Amino acid sequence: MDLPESDWKHLSRLKQLALDRLCQRILAETQALISTATAGEHHRVYLALYRQIHEQDQVVADCFNDWRRKSAIFLLMHWRRQGLLTEEEFSGFSAETRTMVDGWLAQHG
Repeated sequence: MDLPESDWKHLSRLKQLALDRLCQRILAETQALISTATAGEHHRVYLALYRQIHEQDQVVADCFNDWRRKSAIFLLMHWRRQGLLTEEEFSGFSAETRTMVDGWLAQHG
């Protein structure tokens, strides 16, 4: 389903902000993980860091790859699931789009 033009423009305006928020969260989680390293545990932390980066790379892909109007509703659903938008930013989308996104999240978490 294509987003209405106004929603597509709103999403496009928020893209860099949402990406920055996601990357900031990933980097904070990474720093927290690294700070747990103690003598003799560096390999354990390295392996945990590797897994985390791999998992978060998929989150970034889900939220930002395939940037087309035709797939934008799915990107917005992922943004909402990841908490990348404020309520004020989300309220800038049409009622139809917000209802669709929130309905999907209610069913799929």
